[in-house]
Amino acid sequence: MKKNVLFFAIFLIGANLFAQDYELSSRLIQKFETSKQNSLTKSATVSNHLWLTPLLAEANRNWDNLTKEAQEYFKDYRNRPTFTGTEEVVTYGNFAFHYTTDGPADESVDPTDNDGNYIPDYVDFMAETFVDEIYELYHTTTGLTVPPADGTNGGDALYDVYISGSAAGTGVYGYVQGETEIGDNPNSTSLTEVDAYTSFMVMRNNYSGFSGTEAVCIGVTSAHEYMHAVQNGYTGNMDTWFMEICATWSEEFAYSGYDDNFQYLMDLFGKPDVALNLEDGEDSQHDGHWYSSWLFAKYLTEHTGNSIVKSIYERCINDYAAYAIDDELTANWSSSFEQQFKNFVVANVVMDNNSAYSPYTYQRASDYETHVDNNGGLAFEYTFNYSGTNITFNSQTDGNNRLMRLSSDYFQLTSTGDFRMILTPVTPSDELEFILLKINETNSTISVQPANIVSNQAIINITDYSSWEYFVPIVIRHDIDVEDINPSNYSILVTAADYSSVEENSNTVSVNLYPNPSSDYINIEINNYVNGKMEFELYDISGKLSKTWIPEKNNRYDISDLSDGVYTLKTSVNGSSVLFKKIIIAR
Repeated sequence: MKKNVLFFAIFLIGANLFAQDYELSSRLIQKFETSKQNSLTKSATVSNHLWLTPLLAEANRNWDNLTKEAQEYFKDYRNRPTFTGTEEVVTYGNFAFHYTTDGPADESVDPTDNDGNYIPDYVDFMAETFVDEIYELYHTTTGLTVPPADGTNGGDALYDVYISGSAAGTGVYGYVQGETEIGDNPNSTSLTEVDAYTSFMVMRNNYSGFSGTEAVCIGVTSAHEYMHAVQNGYTGNMDTWFMEICATWSEEFAYSGYDDNFQYLMDLFGKPDVALNLEDGEDSQHDGHWYSSWLFAKYLTEHTGNSIVKSIYERCINDYAAYAIDDELTANWSSSFEQQFKNFVVANVVMDNNSAYSPYTYQRASDYETHVDNNGGLAFEYTFNYSGTNITFNSQTDGNNRLMRLSSDYFQLTSTGDFRMILTPVTPSDELEFILLKINETNSTISVQPANIVSNQAIINITDYSSWEYFVPIVIRHDIDVEDINPSNYSILVTAADYSSVEENSNTVSVNLYPNPSSDYINIEINNYVNGKMEFELYDISGKLSKTWIPEKNNRYDISDLSDGVYTLKTSVNGSSVLFKKIIIAR
């Protein structure tokens, strides 16, 4: 059975049923009206025309709890469309296409029939898109289960597509309506579904006045909406955020190069701290964020395989999507949701297809990067400019106070030398991960340095500053069990590097240090000198630089003016840290 918080749901229903009904109904009505108005603006994009299916799904799931007013809004969508004109039906493959040519303008297709097969060219093109491209890709190539047959609804058991602008509604590209819960889908041979649904689809009779060419509109709408039909064939209760992520990903999967789904990317890159699995209604200003998260599905399929979507759908029959993803990655990919989400977050900074950066790559990285850069770029929470003076950051007062579950905060950091970062969470139980992305584009090298956890603090100590060109600190929140969108808060301190905790880290240079303990001088002998400029730096236990030397012939260095204590000798070659040794000064 699916994991849920049953007690919480019962409490809400029992304690405040009528308020809940009114709130839900009002939200659905408002969403309907707002989405319809947005679809009619001059700036309307494809996303403004694909809003109806998830709204209908939510209305259907909660039908008995909706107010009469809300039911009135959605009741006509629960019935199959009818035509004012003469209804024609063309069957092709597993589909039946319903249309008219002699009805009103808002439901009639253009009757032009250039190939003389007695079927309008518009219907021919749409049928070929569904059968020869989408069906072939989804079912033959990828192996997704075919949606269940609907008996004699629509005249036969084929999947019904109704072509009518009036049925689609104002500003809508198309939609899928779940119809009858049949339980098990007979089209799957090795699965037993428990709440599979039949469905039907509505497409427009033309896409005049909509953004994109007719071919693009039909292509992305058929790919997107038919994926919803497929999802209903597994379970009618799949998490809506995951349904929309995969349906939007399918546009790229089926028609890479159309790139209409690029328009969603800035809702991800501009708001990386909004929950990947945000559901509409949790925060109205971020409704539709799920469309932008298609890139997570793209990352996941590129680094596993396209078939993983099928495997996750199968697990969604009995589990919520986040757990289904995690279970599939654990069982078959030696990974986890947490690991893949972390990789995804890093990949969105690296944005490259260079295999040297694997696993933080995208095949079409340059295309994504161009679009994002041209539209404002990745949003950074704060910029640290460290030059030796401590810097403090508080996410509540210095940031936007919005780090939701399954999201991330990105930072920019510049420094004049080695440094240390200390993250302190406000709530230690929050599943925060603190990492530092280090990039050297000159030699195509990246490194993701994790934090060391010490007494609920996450500490990143950088002693190889000169080896890297860019630093991007990232705070990742991994919580998938959290059901609210309350932010996780924390503070970050940027301070001097801690050399006292650094161990020897190189076998390219060997140094003898004596006497140790020392009082007035130390001898530093280099046993295997390497070509390049060598430098010695001595740091006290607080990380403060105490002495700097270049190698002397007599190997003898004065420390008589230093206080007693523990120091760290840092040896560098050509500006890169290669060796650390501890020395004690005692008199």
